[in-house]
Amino acid sequence: MSEVLSTLYHQHDIRLVILAAFICALSSFAGVSILTHARRAVGVVRTVWLAIAAVSVGFGIWATHFIAMLSFDVGFPAGYDVGLTLASLLIAIAVCGAGLVVAGMSRRRSDLILGGAIVGLGISAMHYTGMRALEIGGEISWDPGLVAGSVISGMVLGAAALRIGVSRNPRVRVFGAGLLTLAICSMHFTAMGAAGFANCYAIATSGEISPGVLSLIVGVVSILILLAALGSLYLDLRDRRRAAAEESRMRGLADAAVEGLVVCSDRTVVTVNAAFQRLAGRKGKDLSGRAIDEFLAPTGCLAIFENANELIETELTALDGERIPVEVVMREVDFGGSLHRAIAVRDLRARKRAEHHIRFLAHHDAMTGLANRASFNTRLDNEIARARLAGQTLAVLCLDLDRFKEVNDLFGHAAGDALLQRVAGLIEGGLKGSQFAGRLGGDEFAVILPDVGSIDNASALAQDMLGMFARANRENGDGTVISASVGIAVYPEHAEDAEQLMTYADTALYCAKAEGRGTHRLFESQMGVQVRDRRLLEHDLRGAFVSQQLSLVYQPQVDLESGEVSGFEALVRWTHPERGAVPPSTFIPIAEETGLILQLGEWVMRTACIQAASWTAPLMIAVNVSAVQLHAPNFVAFIERLLAETGLAPERLEIEITETAMIRNMNRALANLRQIE
Repeated sequence: MSEVLSTLYHQHDIRLVILAAFICALSSFAGVSILTHARRAVGVVRTVWLAIAAVSVGFGIWATHFIAMLSFDVGFPAGYDVGLTLASLLIAIAVCGAGLVVAGMSRRRSDLILGGAIVGLGISAMHYTGMRALEIGGEISWDPGLVAGSVISGMVLGAAALRIGVSRNPRVRVFGAGLLTLAICSMHFTAMGAAGFANCYAIATSGEISPGVLSLIVGVVSILILLAALGSLYLDLRDRRRAAAEESRMRGLADAAVEGLVVCSDRTVVTVNAAFQRLAGRKGKDLSGRAIDEFLAPTGCLAIFENANELIETELTALDGERIPVEVVMREVDFGGSLHRAIAVRDLRARKRAEHHIRFLAHHDAMTGLANRASFNTRLDNEIARARLAGQTLAVLCLDLDRFKEVNDLFGHAAGDALLQRVAGLIEGGLKGSQFAGRLGGDEFAVILPDVGSIDNASALAQDMLGMFARANRENGDGTVISASVGIAVYPEHAEDAEQLMTYADTALYCAKAEGRGTHRLFESQMGVQVRDRRLLEHDLRGAFVSQQLSLVYQPQVDLESGEVSGFEALVRWTHPERGAVPPSTFIPIAEETGLILQLGEWVMRTACIQAASWTAPLMIAVNVSAVQLHAPNFVAFIERLLAETGLAPERLEIEITETAMIRNMNRALANLRQIE
């Protein structure tokens, strides 16, 4: 150690040593900083920065050695072999560069130590090659211990410098640069202390350029090279920070977008936004470096790249394997200073569901889910054409719920809708094979029975359907009763086209209702006359109120003990201008079926009260009230208003009700009757 210090103090120009030390420190800092930056880069960029580090740091180390050699005084004039001097420069760049590549290309900490040791070895190789460039006579005597110490110190300190220096903490990085400076200086001056020049003599004369001037030139050049490298590093870091800030801002905007965004270089994913990650089922995962066709269908990818700026519908494969319908469009964008392709991905699942629902509604009944009238008619046309070609028999069942209007009037439309849905479910559940059902409107349903065989089979199937309703009534605990009438028409027995077949099935349905309901009827030719007559009677009944064809007759009520008349019961009669007297047993069911029963009941009640109020004797007047009237929400208010208008004493009005009216909704019936009391 004393020899090293003596050599430094007595045989070196301290001014040049300081210059060499400054260059050494600058090159060490540049080397550690550029290496740290290169380790964060990828691809070709990393290789470029390692090459810059190798050239700048290698030249800086060589300049440190050369200036330190120029500051060394061997006691006589000494020259330098140009070839060996340049060789030492190349060795510094090559070997130190190799060490930096080992440290920069790997992520393992052990490779940092290995790379640092190689850098230390390169410093030693450069130094001793430079010593060989000295043009002196005689032989330099070497101290083996100091030579070994110089090499080992350079390698150990170099390994420690790179191991510590590649840190994100600037202070730790400066400490690592200091260790590398120490490695260069300790190696150089230890090696100079190991050299003995006692047996050497001058063989060269002093040149025209002094060592100080030459040192200054080399120093300035090396400093400029190192500053240029550090300047490039600074500019690159500044641009990267700006790019990172811009990317962060753009990513924030992209993540705020509802649609998925993918930025690609050619067909390789560079970055994606959060919406795309969620859509692909890869939330929080880095998808960069993946091929875009891993996510989008190959045909869709081909269409996107062949038809830029056009909307393309394709499928996206999520992580769980779900194939999601998407709409994509591609634009070319400037990303990170280069041209990239940005692909916007829109999830079409909601739109597809809406389109499917619209298509469903176009062919189905919204409430029950069965086919609507238009879809049913189309299916019937197709089935008739198929039956004609195959020579088969086909039946159509028209089904109508009995007293459905009363359900709506008594229990509300919600209960009516629930009943329709329940009936639709039973009908659909009872279908077999190619049988097809639809809701034609209101409470009317229809069923197509292809290849039914005989007419008896059609009747049996209708009976099975009514039996199914009966079983559902027994199993249901809410008291709701399903009662239906069914009309049957058969192709080609009754008609050969869909319209006529439906007309005949509807005619048979009317006859089933007229005969007591809850049954089925097969179309017969004479039914047409009956149905037409019933419909004409229905039409005439609507006009009977206006043309005053209705009237009341009064049946006396006699006290059996005294034999005196205590009151009268009002009975409605209809005198048709052409038919004459129409029996109540004929027009009352029609009124109940068509909903005219409320209007008829109110007319009877009002007329009876007006006439009874005009009697001189205060006799009772009894009026029959239907179940629909009794359960109507405004029934009590109507009675109160009517009594006030006519002036009839309330105790003279007697309301007669049937057991059916009480059974259907006992609570509501009792509540209305108590209010009337």
